[in-house]
Amino acid sequence: PEASGVGEVGTVITAEIWGDEERILLGSREMADGSDLDVYSAESPLGAAILGLKVGDTSSYAAPNGNQIEVKILAVDTYAG
Repeated sequence: PEASGVGEVGTVITAEIWGDEERILLGSREMADGSDLDVYSAESPLGAAILGLKVGDTSSYAAPNGNQIEVKILAVDTYAG
């Protein structure tokens, strides 16, 4: 989909995660075939935490070790494939 500033399946999210800036594709590995982006499904802990967030929003999710990880949305872009 065309990015509208909201984290949706098929968008590239730039987020600050534990102080590091990361670009990820919210979707499926099949969508990202040939891309070097990290891919997270909307059902994953990180994907669920950022789904529906807007630029500037923050959230957190539980890591497998139980730690809470803060996420801040910096940008939402259309995935060009």
